[in-house]
Formats: sequence, C-alpha cells, structure tokens
Amino acid sequence: MSMRRRLRRRDERGVAAVEFALIAPLLFMLIFGIISFGLAWSEKNVYVGAAREGARYAAVKCAPDATICTTNLIKARITGAAVGYPVDLNTFSVTIGDPPAAAVDCGATGASGQPITVQWTQPIQLDIPFIPINLNVPIEAVFRCE
Repeated sequence: MSMRRRLRRRDERGVAAVEFALIAPLLFMLIFGIISFGLAWSEKNVYVGAAREGARYAAVKCAPDATICTTNLIKARITGAAVGYPVDLNTFSVTIGDPPAAAVDCGATGASGQPITVQWTQPIQLDIPFIPINLNVPIEAVFRCE
C-alpha cells in the first residue's frame, strides 16, 4: 500500500512546472500588454497636453513671440511641449470659428471669442509581444480666441 502511494506521488511531481510552462506565455503577454497600454495612454496624454499648449498659444495671438500667429509658430510650440515624444504633424490643422475659417491668426477681424481648434492624427504603437498594434489617435484641443 505504501509503495503505491509513493508511486502516485512520484508520478505527479513536475505537474506544477508543466502547468506553469503552459500558462506563462499568456501571463507574460497579459502583463506586457497592460504595461504597453499604460505607456501608450501616457504618451496620448502628453500629446493632448501639447495640443492644449498649442491652442492656448494660438488663442493669445502667439504673444509675446510674434505679432502675427502662423502655423509654424504653433507647431514649434506643440513640439516644444511634447519634449521626448515624436510629434507627427503631417495631418496638422488649425481652424478658427464655427464653421471653421481659413484664418489661423486670432488677431483676425471678428475672431475674438471664436473657438480655435488645433488637431492632428498621431500614430501610437502598442508593443505587445507577438501582437504589434499601430493606432492612429486623433489629438485635439479647443480654446477661445482672446
């Protein structure tokens, strides 16, 4: 009797290691996915903050740096606010008013009190093992022209 119990016990040795070996890849994918999502969310928040800075800068007529606000000044302000993160401004646009006007400068006649919108689409990558995901996240900020 005691010999059989020993054999059964010996047969079950290593089962926990095999079960862990089967579950570990899924567990690590889940952990790295959570970390990657957190980093991507943080990156998105940096871009939204940079868009707010660009919209605020445009709303105050690019003061004190210039007397006429241009898209290049706004882009430079956004890039400066997103230090450490690459900003893809290929789809960048600045619009004033509702409906949007072609002007970029809040100093334009009648623009005071109108909303100015800064927006672009930013690619963000989620680095999950074996499943790379590329997202195109819309970034937007709105302020009122002063």
